[in-house]
Amino acid sequence: MLTEKEIWILAGRFSARSITELSIEDMQAIADETGISLKAVEWYALDKQIQPLRYRRNLGTLGFDGQKKLLESTIIVCGLGGLGGHIIEQCARAGTGTIIGADHDVFDATNLNRQILSAIDTLGEKKVEEAKKRIEKINPAVDFKDYHGKFADIEDSDWENADIVFDCLDNIAGRIVLGEKCTSHNLPMIHGAIAGWCGQVAIVWPASSILETIYKGQETGIETETGTPPFTAAAAASIMTANAIKILAGKETEKKEQILFFDLFENDWQTINL
Repeated sequence: MLTEKEIWILAGRFSARSITELSIEDMQAIADETGISLKAVEWYALDKQIQPLRYRRNLGTLGFDGQKKLLESTIIVCGLGGLGGHIIEQCARAGTGTIIGADHDVFDATNLNRQILSAIDTLGEKKVEEAKKRIEKINPAVDFKDYHGKFADIEDSDWENADIVFDCLDNIAGRIVLGEKCTSHNLPMIHGAIAGWCGQVAIVWPASSILETIYKGQETGIETETGTPPFTAAAAASIMTANAIKILAGKETEKKEQILFFDLFENDWQTINL
């Protein structure tokens, strides 16, 4: 995260301070004065048990070490629609250091019911470009790399540097191929899908057969009939983000083969072990 020279510079910059917390303005001022990235300044503060106010409400859950690990992390989000938009919003707010987003689409009117990055004035705009703008507004310490294309267009170096991948695709065939891609790079994948009031979320560990088990004999999802309302998308995306952050922050150590199914109409939640 930091070079020896940067550590030396920040050590001098922080040595005169007797502080336990720093505001967004203070963090940005230090970054501007030293020429060191805002993300690196935040990481150094956390390493010295100084709270960046931006992350204060995270620390009781993640701890200083967990927040540092999150800042060091790189995620790939495949699909920036109903699920992916919520996920990059939450991951940026949480302080995930680098987000790589891939989507070949632009916004249209049918996206307005659930896709948090969409608005009347973004119709016709590229989803990856709106994602980049949104992250810059939320948390400028987070690096965002965009691919206006499919996940197959993501460079090998980005797969190699990633820590986790989000499956936010809208077709079964693509999900299976993405799972195989993640296995080839030894990456855990967070799978999510919704239909009507219902959704499913799973951590797909490398070489897992979860997706094949779920989708055996299926070619299309039932969401084409039941629709994809906003509350189901937000619920599934939040669970997906929580599962990813558990792994990234070092809180999840057991590789369970299970999938969560939820029904928001019946308030029914079931975890199935496979």
